[in-house]
Amino acid sequence: MGILKKNKKEELLKFKEEHPNLNDNEKSLILDTINKINEPKTSQDKEILAIIHSLRKLSIYGQLSKDGRILLKKLQRDQWLWGLLNSVVPHD
Repeated sequence: MGILKKNKKEELLKFKEEHPNLNDNEKSLILDTINKINEPKTSQDKEILAIIHSLRKLSIYGQLSKDGRILLKKLQRDQWLWGLLNSVVPHD
């Protein structure tokens, strides 16, 4: 399982650096998520689901930038693929 699981903290940092057109709300969500992932005993998957939910809320209210939509799409795709792998691969 460890090989397939990516470090989302690093991915979020890289995304933030590569997409300077993120709005302040999106940047804040990314930084908050990174900080929460850094806390001990925090589930990375839970925090990713929380940022997906927050980005969806911004989208509903028309406050999601083009780069924010790219991030939301990427995170949702990753979660979908991870869920698919978890349902197919037998667990110990």
